[in-house]
Amino acid sequence: MNPFAGREAAMVETHMEVALAVIETSFRLRHHSLAGTASFRRDMDHSRRAIEASRELLKRLRQRHHDDMARGWEDPDPTPVSAFDADILRSAFRALVTDMSVPECQWRDLAESLVREYVGCEQIDTGLLDWITHK
Repeated sequence: MNPFAGREAAMVETHMEVALAVIETSFRLRHHSLAGTASFRRDMDHSRRAIEASRELLKRLRQRHHDDMARGWEDPDPTPVSAFDADILRSAFRALVTDMSVPECQWRDLAESLVREYVGCEQIDTGLLDWITHK
């Protein structure tokens, strides 16, 4: 019997085990790499969608701001309030001040918010506010 025959058989078996281990490791690395690549692509797609959504939101906000500014140029004068409307506003203001015991330092702000709600316009004539808050 050849003394080296047992060693060669052990080496061949060891070489086969090493080769199988290399193949298995290679397969695992490739699988891990593919999973990592797929995860990276999903994350990138999610980021792209989030960026696109934020761009759309900014575009809508800019358009709304542009539309508001255009309306401001078209109608620079405050919305006219009829005498009847002014009288209604003044009566409502007085009732609120009395019922809620609003201090005089807050009257102008209350009158301004009341007129804005009623008229639906940001620009309010200061004379109207003075008339409403006058004692």
